[in-house]
Amino acid sequence: MKTTKITGKGKMDQVLVLCIGLGLFISTAAIAQDIHFSQFDETPLQLNPANAGVHHDVRAITNYRNQWQAVGSPYKTFAASCEFKLLKDKKNHLGIGIDFFNDKAGDAQLGSNQANLSLSGIVPLSSKSLLSGGLMCGFAQRSMKFDNLTWGNQFNGMSYDANLATGEPTNGGSFTYLDLGAGVQYSYGTDEMYISANNARKVNIGFSVFHPHQPVYSFYGSTSQNLHMKMVFHGAAALGLKNTPLILKPSYIVFVQGGTREITPGLTIQYVLQEGSKYTRNKNPAAFSLGGYYRTMDAFIATAKFEFSNYAIGFSYDVNLSKLRTITSTKGGFEISLRFIAPGAFGASRARI
Repeated sequence: MKTTKITGKGKMDQVLVLCIGLGLFISTAAIAQDIHFSQFDETPLQLNPANAGVHHDVRAITNYRNQWQAVGSPYKTFAASCEFKLLKDKKNHLGIGIDFFNDKAGDAQLGSNQANLSLSGIVPLSSKSLLSGGLMCGFAQRSMKFDNLTWGNQFNGMSYDANLATGEPTNGGSFTYLDLGAGVQYSYGTDEMYISANNARKVNIGFSVFHPHQPVYSFYGSTSQNLHMKMVFHGAAALGLKNTPLILKPSYIVFVQGGTREITPGLTIQYVLQEGSKYTRNKNPAAFSLGGYYRTMDAFIATAKFEFSNYAIGFSYDVNLSKLRTITSTKGGFEISLRFIAPGAFGASRARI
């Protein structure tokens, strides 16, 4: 989390930022909450390994987030994922996915790097529904530059003195751990999303668990500090308004990890600008979406997305509503996502969203 160096001439607001930053850093280390994106619909493998290869034959997504720049050094997060459907000509088939993320936070460059492999089994229950289950295995590395931090031991009673000993160990700059996860998901869908009818009803709901083994999570090598298990509840729907170009897309996400509870419901409205050709490729589908989400007791998230053919670009911005807004002036985080899927988003087969 953000820590700000102060000098003998530092102002009280700098001290306040430092105290808040250290408090956030300590609470984050203790609770060990995972990184996550506001555009959670564009991070499917981070939600549930059972998502791998379910909704499309191929799906590739990149994400970038820049958060809390108003406080000081921004938090920057980058992620990428790719999924494939395997044995798709079989009734019961498989999905495979890989994802990676990199996160840098604050002056200390508190960093997270993780790469995961997900494998899912996909079983049709009927012509309109299917069930999928997935497993994830990953390798993670955490790092921090202790030299970039200031500590209470370096305050001599009058001012900050960088020459004073920090009282902190110098050999705890990084650690690694093995990560695991598992999940299940149910999907249901009827008809297709063409403007001529637009009477589709598509829904999926899922549950996943990450870090069930609670790996050691400490820069100091303490076996008493572990990464809390995380449970994820998620759901989404696409509800076409008959004989209109509008599709309503409500969704929600719930994270439960240690002492942290995060609930984020929301709704986007998609306007289909142009439907694709059903039997030829003479015309590509296009759509534009606007929406909003509320992360309870934290932020309002405004979103916009443009889709064309197999591609999509999404934007979101978090408006901070928590007590931290006195420091951030309600400024939260900006986020962008880029996606490629095959087949395309419109006229897709049943049980896909």
